[in-house]
This record gives sequence, structure tokens and C-alpha cells, in this order.
Amino acid sequence: METSTLVLIAALVFTVPGASLGWISGLRLPWALAGSIPVTFGLYGLAGWILGQLDIRFDWLSFAVFWALCALVAGLWRGAFLLASRRRPRRRHHVPAEDAAPGSTALSAATGAEDVDKRRARWWRTRQGRQGGLLDPAWILPFAGVVTGMWLIIDHSMKLFEEVPRGLGNIVQGWDVHWHASMVRWFMDAGIGDPTRMGELRHIETGNDLYYPSAWHIGAGLAGQAANITPIEALNLTSVVLPGMLLPLSVALIAWKLIGRVGLTAQIAAGIAGIAIFASPVLMWIGTYTGMWPYLASMSAVGVVIGLFMHVPYRPVAALAAMLAFTGVVQMHPAPVTVVVLALALWWLLYLVWAPSRRPVSARDAVLVRLQDVGWLALSGGLGVAILLPQLLSGSEATEEVSSWTAVEDVTRGESWEMAIQMQTRHTDFFPDLNQTLLMWLAGFGAVALLVWRRNLWAPLFWFLSVAMTANALLPFDTMWGEWLAIVGNLHYATAHRLVMSVALFTFAAAAVGVAIIIRLLSLAPLRMTSPWTQVSVAVSLILALGAGWGTYVWTTRDTVIEGLEPSMNGPRHDDRMVSEADIRAFDWLSGQPDAYEGTIFGEPADGHGWMYAYNGLPSVMRHYLWPHVHRTSDTDLLYWHPDLIGAGNHGDPDQENNVDKAAQRMDVKYYFVSPWSFWAFQEPRFEMIDGLWHTPGVTPVYRDQNVAIFAVNQQFTDEEILGMREPGNSPEELPPLPLDAAGNPVIHRPSKPDSGGDAPLEAPGNPALDAPPVEIPGTRP
Repeated sequence: METSTLVLIAALVFTVPGASLGWISGLRLPWALAGSIPVTFGLYGLAGWILGQLDIRFDWLSFAVFWALCALVAGLWRGAFLLASRRRPRRRHHVPAEDAAPGSTALSAATGAEDVDKRRARWWRTRQGRQGGLLDPAWILPFAGVVTGMWLIIDHSMKLFEEVPRGLGNIVQGWDVHWHASMVRWFMDAGIGDPTRMGELRHIETGNDLYYPSAWHIGAGLAGQAANITPIEALNLTSVVLPGMLLPLSVALIAWKLIGRVGLTAQIAAGIAGIAIFASPVLMWIGTYTGMWPYLASMSAVGVVIGLFMHVPYRPVAALAAMLAFTGVVQMHPAPVTVVVLALALWWLLYLVWAPSRRPVSARDAVLVRLQDVGWLALSGGLGVAILLPQLLSGSEATEEVSSWTAVEDVTRGESWEMAIQMQTRHTDFFPDLNQTLLMWLAGFGAVALLVWRRNLWAPLFWFLSVAMTANALLPFDTMWGEWLAIVGNLHYATAHRLVMSVALFTFAAAAVGVAIIIRLLSLAPLRMTSPWTQVSVAVSLILALGAGWGTYVWTTRDTVIEGLEPSMNGPRHDDRMVSEADIRAFDWLSGQPDAYEGTIFGEPADGHGWMYAYNGLPSVMRHYLWPHVHRTSDTDLLYWHPDLIGAGNHGDPDQENNVDKAAQRMDVKYYFVSPWSFWAFQEPRFEMIDGLWHTPGVTPVYRDQNVAIFAVNQQFTDEEILGMREPGNSPEELPPLPLDAAGNPVIHRPSKPDSGGDAPLEAPGNPALDAPPVEIPGTRP
């Protein structure tokens, strides 16, 4: 299938459910489209949880029924507002800023606009009935910039797949992506998207509870099913298309809201921001490199969700869509919700309290309108939290695990501030020649202009707090402030390369505002002039805006940016650190062997062999490099620490079974897959597998290719099956000969007697795991 077709299918999967529901709930079409992705993933996440609790398979049919029920609720919601609006007496309100056309509201002198009721409709304005609608020309410039930014990110990213092995089906040689791939495979195969049931996927022996946000993986799985592609292809496609669509849209809406009114200045700023975001190393490019794909998508959506919530006081009917968008962010990855909450709290406290959604007519009304504003905001967020509460409570242990991470670097206090402000955190060395001086000057100018012109205090304060949290992650403050900053920062794993993302979003948005204000100043918009000159000023502004858009495109695609894309995007795709071509060949070979899909396959979780599950569905016990949650006397522990004791006998009798044999039977282990070395250098190799299995009496080597070896567990197969797997030509490299009996026949040893006890137990005690050291494998990151 053509790349463009795949991208289109994914884009439709990620937008249509949310856009249609948003429109049914009362959003005007442009806002429904703008908020479509987080609303869609809110629906995916909620459907995954509800269907999983009801033990109903999640597929397109079950989701269609769920969507129809949600659409019914949305229709009732909208109908209630329509009914209420007909019953209450009409009163004169301000035109909502979000719905006003350029020049239609009473803007400041910087926009050169007058009150809409005192001016005639002109070609660059919209009649009252079209304000905020699809035919409102206020959307043209933002739409053009956002679409250009989407095209830049997605086109460059998809082309990079042409340079890696297996193209879109490439396996990323990283840590977290392994788990994301397993989740996508499980959803596509089993139809389970319940985030509270992820223990069934990862804890094969125990099935212990595990909460892991799943909306991102559901979206990827549905895109894969719609496009008829493999789980790994769906994973890679989603990693590009989802943030590629969200980042330009998010930063454009932030730029729009920084100005706070819909005039030509805001439109230009939104369009410029949508293009410029392509040049940010710390967002799409480093976010992709580090494998934090659900986190990147969730962070990429924060501007959209912030914009939807800021829309609510002016159009309360938008509260339902805002609530669903909020749940979408949480269910992709919960941490970025702190960005949404902090930004909205500052906006409400420093802006909306002083300039409420409508002009009060009395002192009593002044109090009521402010209570109404905060009430609608609280209702939207509160409903979202209430709906998610069962999931969030089940994930409380994961929150504690996340907050235990640190990523302190060897820098001075001054260097930590400088790195945070200039967005020079982890892996920005992929862009060594990138000079962001112009960006910083424009952002500074935009911030100052917003302070003077729009009295915007909330955005600079939010930016400062984001910078402080990033600096605190690099080098913790030895004060009470450091502890307070860490409360939020720890939810982002206290890692600077994550926390700096909100700094980048607001920096690029402020720079775009700076460009827009310069354009309006050059067109003499602040001067109050006659009507014909106002038209000329607008025309000049549009011409300059188009030129600035082209200039931004040239600036973002300069060599210093493009040269960093390939190593950041494809660096983890070229090497064979975890999954080599030999591994791929072994996966393919094993998939055709007896009972390969009937039991389980064991190995070292940190050597990458678990990718076989995501690659072709082979039932590996290890679905992540992380060790599963099991106790020290578990079957998993026995099979990990003592595989060389399979078939070794017990109590001095080579034919008696021991506890490792029993563990292999209970876990239904058919094969061991060995593929050194481990992912991290500190993870000590498990030589009981790498070397020991070659001499273990209860297993037989059936495949060898370079450093990859596969061993069949003898008690699971007949002699004929094992000998068939060992036939000449099946293994790329020659296998060692089997021992022979007196008649010259190969001997395949199996325990033939139960554990009957005795005076001479196996050297490893009755439960060998008691003598094993703890597994040293770091925790996973959602």
C-alpha cells in the first residue's frame, strides 16, 4: 500500500470518531476538527476499559456500538443546551473570542479593529452567522500553517523509513518500544484494550494486576486493522502520524490563546507556529528517538486540550468535548495532564478572573459570571477525573514507581538554567550546528509584547515554571522550591528531556506571536486610520504573512535541522543491538516448528528475544525487557536462574524430575531462545542459558545462527519431532551431535520418574530460586 494511503487511513482513524462526536455535542465544525484527536483517544481509552471490564472483544463493531451510545449522550447534551437557550430571555453578550472573525471584536489598537456592531462586513470579515463556522475566513491562515507543519513532519519522517531494514516494519532497537509493540500486538490479536488488564499480557505466570495507559496502543491497533498491516508497521505508522498531526495543531492553538482574541494577529501567529514547530529538536525528533511514544503523543495534545478548555467559558456546550479530550490525554499518558492543569489554573487566576467570558451588568452579575466560568471549567475537568477514577486508582502503584526515577546530570546551577531556557537537554547533540538565537529573540519580543499589549501574565509564568522544573531535573534545587517543583517533575520521571517539551511548545508559540506582531506593526495596523487604509493594512499584513510563512518554511528546513533528523529518527533502527537479522531469521524459522504457538517460549528478558511476540505472535514469556512481577519461588524465577537443571535429575537419580522440570511443565515451556547480549551494560549475562543449555540433559539444540540458538524442551516433544527439527539444512549452522545409546540411536533424555524424595537432593535445593540473587532490571516507563 502507498505511504500516502497509509497516512490517510491513520489520520481518519485518529480523527473521525472524535470530530463527529464533538460536532454532535455542540462544537462548531472547526473546533470539532481541532479537538478531534484527543477526543478520539478519549473514546478509545474509555471503550477499551469498559469493553475489557465486560469481557467484550474490542473491534470495529463493538467500538461502533460504543460510539453510537456516546453519540446519543452527546446529542442529548446538545439538545439540553438548545432547549435552555430558547427558554431563557435574550441578553446582550460579548461575541465569544473563539467564534469571532478577524476584525469582528473590539480589539486593541495593535489590531486596528473596531467594535463589530459599528462596522460594515467586508471580505476579510464574516457575517455574524458564520463566526466560528467552517466558512469563517479566520481559520484560513491557521489551517494553512498547521497543514504545512503536519506535512513537513509526516513527510520527512515517513521518507526516513525507506533507509532502514524492512521499512515501516522496522524493529526499533530501544527499551520502551518493545512493550508498546507487545501491547499493540495483544490488542490486534486478543481485542483487549483495558489498561487495568495489562498484567495478563506481561505477567504470564501470575496474571497479576497491572495498569498501563492503553489508548495510544488501541489507536495504533485500529489503524493497523484498518490498513491491513502488521502490528509493528502500525506501531511505526502511529509513532509518526499521531504527533505529526498534533504538534503543529497544538502549538498553533497555544499561539492563538496567548493573544486571547481572534484577530488577524492571532491568525498569523497560529499559522507561523504550526510551521515552525518542525524545527524543534526536543519535541518530535528526540521524543521519537527515546521511544517515549505515548508520552510524546500525549504531550503533543496538551495545546489542543488547553484550547478546548479555554473555549468552554465562552461556549459551555463545549464542556463535554473538553472533558473527553482531557480523558484522551490521560489515557495516552497521564503525566502531561499536569501541563494542562497548571496552564489552565494560571490562565483562570491571572486572566479569566479579571476579564470574564461576558461583560457583567451589575456587581452581583460580576460575581455570578466568574462563578459560572470557573464552574464550567471545574465541571469539565471534574467529570473527566470521575470517569477515569477507577483506572487511576488501579494505577496508583505505577505512579509511585514513576516518581522514583531521577536523571540528574553533572552540571552547575547556571548551566542547568541555561540548558532549560535554550532547550539543550538530552540528545540535542544530534543537532550540533543548530542556532536558535533568532527563535529566542523572537520569543522574547513576543512575550514582552503580550505583557504590554494583552496583559498576559499567565503564559510567561507558566513558561518560567516549566523552565524551573526542567532545571530542577538537571540539578535539584537544595531548597523547599526544589521539593515543590519535584512534585510535578517526578510525574514526568524527573527527566529534563521530557519536562523541556512544554518549554519548547510555549517558546515556539511566543516566537510566532513575535513574528505576527512585527508584521502588524510593519503594516501600520496600530494606527487608527480611515476605512480604505485599514483594508490596505490588512492586505499588506496578509502579503507579509505569506512571506513570513515561506520564510519560516525555509528556516525550519535548513541543513542544521534536516541533518539531525536521520540520526535521531533512524539511529535506533539501523543497528542490531537487540534484534539482529539472525534473530529475525530465527523468529521466522521457529514460527513453523511444532507447537510453537501452543505453549510458551522462554529466554532472557533483556536480550530482545521477546520481540518475537510483536513480530509474528510467538508466545514469548517476556513481553518487555522488564522482569515480570513474580515472587522469588515462582516458576518464572526457576526457569530463569536454573535452566541448566532441566532434566538433570534429583536425589541422585538422573531420571527423577526436579522443581525446574515441574516449572517448565506448569509454564508449558516448549522452547528456550538465546540471543545475547543484554540491553544495558550493567545487566549481567545469564550464562546458565548462554552456555549452560548446550550441556543441559533435558533440552536439545535445534537451531543455531551466529549468536542465536533455540533449544527444544525434551519433555514437550516426541523424538520424531525433535529429530525432524534437527534435520540437515534446517539450522543455518551445524548443531552438535546427540549422545547415542549402545545401539547407535540418538538419546533424547526426559525425566521419567516423579520426584520421590531421597537423602541426596539436587545440589540446588528443592527450590533453587531461594539461592538466586535478585534480578537487576530497571523499571518500565509508561
